[in-house]
Amino acid sequence: MGEVILEERREYRRDATMMTQEPVDDGEVVVVVPQRTVHMDELFPGAKPLKDSSPSVHKREILAACVMGLSTFSGGILEGFTSPALPTLLQNTSCSQNDSDFNLNSTVEEPYCDLIGSGAVNGSITSDMGSLHLTEEEASWLGSLLLLGACLGAVVSSWVISLGRRRGVLASALPRLVGWIMMAAASDVYMMYGGRFMTGVSVGIVTSAAPVYISEVAHSSIRGALSCVVQLGVNLGIFTVALLGTFVGWRGLAAFGALTVVVYFVATLFIPNSPVWLVSMERQDAARDVLTYLRGPQYCVEYDLQQIISTKVNQQTYSWKDIVTQRSCLLPLGAVALVTVVNRCSGYNAIITYCATFLHQAVPAVSEYWAANAVTLMQVVSTFGAVLSVDRLGRRKLLMASIAVMGLGLATIAVCEGVTQGGAEGSWIAVLAAVVYVSAYSIGIGPVTWVLVGEMFPQAARDKAAAIISVLNWFLAFIITKTYFNLESVTGIAGTCSLYASVCLLGLITVYFVVPETKGHSLGEIEAYFTYSRYSWGVAKNKHSVALNSILECETGGSDCYSTFQSE
Repeated sequence: MGEVILEERREYRRDATMMTQEPVDDGEVVVVVPQRTVHMDELFPGAKPLKDSSPSVHKREILAACVMGLSTFSGGILEGFTSPALPTLLQNTSCSQNDSDFNLNSTVEEPYCDLIGSGAVNGSITSDMGSLHLTEEEASWLGSLLLLGACLGAVVSSWVISLGRRRGVLASALPRLVGWIMMAAASDVYMMYGGRFMTGVSVGIVTSAAPVYISEVAHSSIRGALSCVVQLGVNLGIFTVALLGTFVGWRGLAAFGALTVVVYFVATLFIPNSPVWLVSMERQDAARDVLTYLRGPQYCVEYDLQQIISTKVNQQTYSWKDIVTQRSCLLPLGAVALVTVVNRCSGYNAIITYCATFLHQAVPAVSEYWAANAVTLMQVVSTFGAVLSVDRLGRRKLLMASIAVMGLGLATIAVCEGVTQGGAEGSWIAVLAAVVYVSAYSIGIGPVTWVLVGEMFPQAARDKAAAIISVLNWFLAFIITKTYFNLESVTGIAGTCSLYASVCLLGLITVYFVVPETKGHSLGEIEAYFTYSRYSWGVAKNKHSVALNSILECETGGSDCYSTFQSE
């Protein structure tokens, strides 16, 4: 069968087949044999393929991604909040004794204690100390409750983002705002606990919704770069709260966190819904309008729209059981889960804690506090590198290179610590190894994990699969955070880094075999790759092309076919 082309409305795709219409006795339109193949430029002389990846061409897609970045920036404020806040919340005796073992982002906790003790920080920080004090155990739970809340948020995110990816981000603002207000006004530790847990729920929702939204609005030529905005926002948030902590008390930081929630909520109101979600809701006309808005009027959006529709028409409905049993979802779920495990279990949280100490030992004139800020700034700069390189080098190459360099950096730290026993003579080598490790993480596996979350799952299973990965991510973060210092006390820094290096080695081998390169492929082609052929993009493209053609094929005639196209 060829394609039906109606006189009132013509739908084309790249390299589309030009059709003719011939009337029959009863006046119906029938399908005829294709006569010749024409290129898109012939069909639409003013329409150009969206191959240019310059910001001016994709400015509205970039703007939409940056709004999602505001929500993760607010999440970074949450993750980094305890670093400057906990030393002022701890009792004076506890502050001098703490070992920065309170939460995931403890890079600057101990340096803050030193600054507080010396009186080098702004008085607004110490003014908060008289209102609320925590024990070390309470401080530990304050850091961890964010992760537990994120696990719960990730669980409910499947249902929330099925109502709309944009709506999911909007919905996340309520528990986050309430949580920040509770912390800013806290008079006892239980208000702090409640606020921290509620903000964690919000973080879990956003980490599922934001990558999916970005992948569904971005053109394939820049999808990887825009997806890196998720991690970039987190790192910028951590860096910002670390700097503000020098001048603002923990209540002021909580108020600033609440302000960021209002900003990203208002900004999200002005971006469109995901066209993929609109098609899933049978709103093809709205999806066409969104694509035209995002790509620009000079771009023919019908091809992109037909790709989305063909994926919807030919897909199955996934139950939770199907997610872990059907090949089309199990394979990408396993691949992304593996990357997530390597991400969380490769020692990043430990090294980011010790990196400031290494730098201070190597350059004593640099205080540990400013060394810690230098580390967080390095994370931001490296993530910008990921934005610039992920669509040029590809996800797979960047991921494997990142893991390999991380493993090398960990092995170097282990050798230095084992040989010098933490002495100053090996500090320069250790700090260089730690810097290389942090840079490799921030330019590779850190942001690429969220790129894969957004683009590797089938359209119908994307909400459930993203929720599973988000739960896994935050659960591992909680476990690693709670067990790290016990592990380090048993094996030492050298033994711990050796273990993390082993994780990188195993991760590198398995990633080589299970993670494909998705650069430049549409979401429909990626889905077809896992559904039909695990080892051939050629087969995947062919299957997806057949699916694309099928949306306009019809046995009953032109008008019925057109109505079928509109309803599918």
